[in-house]
Amino acid sequence: MNRIAMLGGLIAGLGFFFLPILNLKPNRLASGTSFNLLEFQGDDRYLMLFLLALIPIVLSFRNDAESRGWMLVGSGSLLFLLTLILPAGAGANLLLDPEAYLGEGAFIRNPRILPSGGMVLGLLGAYVTIFAGVRDLARAEVQMWVQAIATWVAPLIAIGLLVNGSFDVYSILVEFYANGAALEQKFVEHLMFVFISLGVGFVVGVGLGLWASRDERVAPVILYAVGIIQTIPSLALFGVLLVPLARLGDRAFLPTLGFFGVSLAIALVIGVSYVLLADREPARLKIVHLLATAITATVPLALFVGVFVSFLFRLANVGFTSGAYDSTTTTIFGLLAAALVTWIVGRWFVKPDGFLRTWLRRANWLLSGATTVAVIVLFVQAAGNSRVLGTVDSVSTLTIRDLGVSGIGVAPALIALTLYSLLPLVRNTYAGLNNVDPAIIDSGRGMGMTPSQRFFQIELPLAFPVIMAGVRNAGVALVGIGTVATVIGAGGLGDFVIQGIVNTSIDQILLGAIPAIALALVLDATLRGLEGIFTSPGIKQVQS
Repeated sequence: MNRIAMLGGLIAGLGFFFLPILNLKPNRLASGTSFNLLEFQGDDRYLMLFLLALIPIVLSFRNDAESRGWMLVGSGSLLFLLTLILPAGAGANLLLDPEAYLGEGAFIRNPRILPSGGMVLGLLGAYVTIFAGVRDLARAEVQMWVQAIATWVAPLIAIGLLVNGSFDVYSILVEFYANGAALEQKFVEHLMFVFISLGVGFVVGVGLGLWASRDERVAPVILYAVGIIQTIPSLALFGVLLVPLARLGDRAFLPTLGFFGVSLAIALVIGVSYVLLADREPARLKIVHLLATAITATVPLALFVGVFVSFLFRLANVGFTSGAYDSTTTTIFGLLAAALVTWIVGRWFVKPDGFLRTWLRRANWLLSGATTVAVIVLFVQAAGNSRVLGTVDSVSTLTIRDLGVSGIGVAPALIALTLYSLLPLVRNTYAGLNNVDPAIIDSGRGMGMTPSQRFFQIELPLAFPVIMAGVRNAGVALVGIGTVATVIGAGGLGDFVIQGIVNTSIDQILLGAIPAIALALVLDATLRGLEGIFTSPGIKQVQS
């Protein structure tokens, strides 16, 4: 019995039977009138949804996995599409005469149709049913590209209907058409929050995890420190960063650059002395010397990274959202799309050992390199925009605030998000490297491999899947935490969520929440794909 298919049918059936499927609102803010599945003026077509939700329960008892899989995929896809299409038609009928349903005395202005809990559970049940069918197809050893088509056929049809305007009756789309330009800008800001903080956190977190795995004396300190950071509420962390970053922003650039140079020189001197004297120092003095090296190196590096990342965010924000560099941004997205298509073709439609696979892999690397060059060109173009450094007359008048660092805005958001990404990155790096079998490392040592060869050819490949699991966890968490950055004026999708809460408008909340959810899912799938690309085939075989 396919229990997952039975679960999908139960979710959809219970949702359709017990919960309303639509809500007719007299305007964006006011509460409305809910309608169950069978309350649409006696139209029996909507009974199809409830009956269709029962089909996966019946199909779950079939024994033939392949035929059951195809039936589940078909019924789940049909349920998915009809759950969107039929309520849209019912909503259009309700909007023809909303006064008849909202009662006397209702102030009706721009009435809206809001999807309710029954539709949400119907879509969830349809997805679970499709998933159950695809699992049966995989069990029957159906080719993976066929499974991919079976998975995505219903969502792709739904996207086509969405573009065609078939779902414009829903209130979330009405809100989208009213705020589409602002949503695009906020989405780009949110995307840059996540990518920049995840990139910096990856470098710092993996480095700290590597240090902890190599020195068990500092491991508890590092793990305890990043764990404490994770317990600090985001609003409190934003408040803690407000005053020091505000004072840093008021400082002139040249004196700050001099401070950075002196701090870096001190850190280098202490670091070199540690390398030269570590073998001759007592154990306690050695750990103190090591901690002094880390602390003195942290000050200039944190200063440089904070200023550089804030300025980089400003360049990216101007480059991607100002509209002045549309040709360059179009080129970047075109190269990314070409690289994605090349990877998909090489991954799913070409033999692994074939001649074409090699050329597709080379083309993918070439397209990735071209994308990097195009991004650099965009940043250079944005650096000359008046929104970046247009008010600065000379280097002598340049302040850190002109580079994007201040008590509110982007800088505290990026720093906080980077700190929040450290725990999963450090913990998974530490766990992945520590769980490598010592016997395998000893065998590499016995073969004459150098320490760097043992690390890059044995330890890192074996720990890579665990490290990437931490990267995925950090990325998904940052998408959610980034919505809180709006309270310090950093922007992002949280602007719509906060506005919706203030206005008690579920449409505005969803306008910020749905893109955030989609971004988290796409980011996790992308990182999982990168993990599959860079994981050694031998390790994949062992894991499977």
